[in-house]
Amino acid sequence: MQNEETEYLKNPRAGLIPFIREKGEIKYLMMVASNPIFGGPRPMISKGKIEEDEDAYHCAIREAIEELGLVDLNMKTKPFKIAEERVVLRSGMYDFTLYAVELYNTWHFDPWCEETEYTEWHTLESFKQHGRRDHVKFIAMLEERIKHNDVG
Repeated sequence: MQNEETEYLKNPRAGLIPFIREKGEIKYLMMVASNPIFGGPRPMISKGKIEEDEDAYHCAIREAIEELGLVDLNMKTKPFKIAEERVVLRSGMYDFTLYAVELYNTWHFDPWCEETEYTEWHTLESFKQHGRRDHVKFIAMLEERIKHNDVG
């Protein structure tokens, strides 16, 4: 187990949750993978492996640009950290750092990469129903912070 654990932990990951406040609702931008091998068929947080030449912060932004079409001019706040934890799945484990960023609008995006089939906006309630189950806690955690104005 030690060798397996060490192998997985060599591949830490980072992700980013873009959000917007619109008409009294908080909405989160999620991706649906083009192939289930990229994380399954449900909407999920944009995330990926941290490359050798980058830190978690820059990885999270890079992945959001690639998988969501994030445009930095659409970022209302600087991305801020919301979670750091070890994720344990049937397929293995990894250290995960998660960031969030508030956006100005829901329409200013570039095209995304081939790993993304499409993107969609979710409230916490709709994500609980349709999103990847192991990501729900992160959206709930972020929503609490937003409601208590503990962002950025």
